[in-house]
Amino acid sequence: MNRAAARHRLAVLRGNGITLWSARKEPEYRRLARTYRFPEGARRVYCHHIRKTAGTSLHFSFLGLGGEDPALVQRRISTATLHRTISGRYAFVAHQGRLLAQGNYFYGWSHLPAHRITLPRRTFTVTILRDPVDRVVSLYSYLREGDEPGMAFAAPPAERRLAEKGFSTFLDELPKKELLRQLFMFSRSFSVAEATDRIARCSCVLLTEHYESGLAALADRLSLPLSLRRARATRTRVSLLPTELEQLRVALEPEYELLRQLEVSPTILER
Repeated sequence: MNRAAARHRLAVLRGNGITLWSARKEPEYRRLARTYRFPEGARRVYCHHIRKTAGTSLHFSFLGLGGEDPALVQRRISTATLHRTISGRYAFVAHQGRLLAQGNYFYGWSHLPAHRITLPRRTFTVTILRDPVDRVVSLYSYLREGDEPGMAFAAPPAERRLAEKGFSTFLDELPKKELLRQLFMFSRSFSVAEATDRIARCSCVLLTEHYESGLAALADRLSLPLSLRRARATRTRVSLLPTELEQLRVALEPEYELLRQLEVSPTILER
């Protein structure tokens, strides 16, 4: 690349919010990405992360592969301009749709709905599903409890304030796309049929209720030494009134229909 072309590329990178230091790191990410090989011809792993399904625990299992404390690696990602870092020989990217689409990473994740991100070919995709009521109660409990000091990617203050108003108000005011996140993650229109089809196309689907055995199956399938780690676990679960639980169960019926269509059971881990 001649100097004029290099200056033009740098100007483009800066215009996209990439610093000079980040631009200089690009070749390293590309070089590492060329070395990654997974079974089934995959070149990288991506997680469609649905909140409060054990996604952060899964991230930590991958982030620890470079020999560092995964919490430190995640914090480095959260404070980096482009939410990415390298640990050992492993490149990680989080939440940056453009970089995730480029594919220069070993493992990446985001909360972006599947219909808002385009992943490269030969990407091994993972998601984790959970009983809908348990997931929302866990989310509410987590928002009431708060993050541990220094936790990366902390919940927005507005969500915490919403949870402080009590569960009925929380349920009434929580956006539909957050309440039915497992459905919205895979269908913009909250279509059970569309979400079922998208989930069925994931390389692997884990269940929170069988997470430990699911992680072991995933590690075996990818030939990776993924250690079981627990992260962002809520210490105290809020108890709801029977009427509140019933109200929540009714509101989450579309997600229960989704699980019925998927015929969710431990055997899904073998896919």
